[in-house]
Amino acid sequence: MKKLLVVVLGALVILPLIPMKAQAGQFGELLIELETSVNFSAQTDQWRARRSAWISEVRAAGSNLAALKRLLIEFETNVNASAQVNNWMQRRNAWIARVNNAGSIQALGAAMIEVETSINYSAQTSSWRNRRNGWIARVRAATN
Repeated sequence: MKKLLVVVLGALVILPLIPMKAQAGQFGELLIELETSVNFSAQTDQWRARRSAWISEVRAAGSNLAALKRLLIEFETNVNASAQVNNWMQRRNAWIARVNNAGSIQALGAAMIEVETSINYSAQTSSWRNRRNGWIARVRAATN
C-alpha cells in the first residue's frame, strides 16, 4: 500500500510536467518553421553561418524556457529591419521585454506570433501565405 501511494504521488508530481515539455518541444519546431518561412535575402549575412547551429540549439532546448526566449530573440535579431513592418522598430524593445519576462510557454507563443506579424510577406517564402493560418493555429494549440 505504501509503495502504491509513493507511485501515485510521484505520478501527480510528474504528469503535469509532461504537457509542458510537449508544448515546449512543439514550440521549438514551430519556431524553426517560422525561421524557414523567411527568405535568406531578408536575413542578416551572419545568420547564414549561425543558422544550422541555431536550429540544433532550438531542438536541444526542449522545455528550457530561458533558452527558448534567447533563441526567439536571436531569430528576430537576424531578420533585416528592412524586411519588417515600418513600426516594428518602435515596438521592438517592448516585444523584447515581453519575451524576457515571459513566465510560460503560452506567453512565449504569443510573442512568437507577434514577431511573425512583424515580418513583411515579401520577405517570406511564397508558400508561407498558404501555411500561415495553420501555423498560427498550431502555435495557439501548442501553447494553450
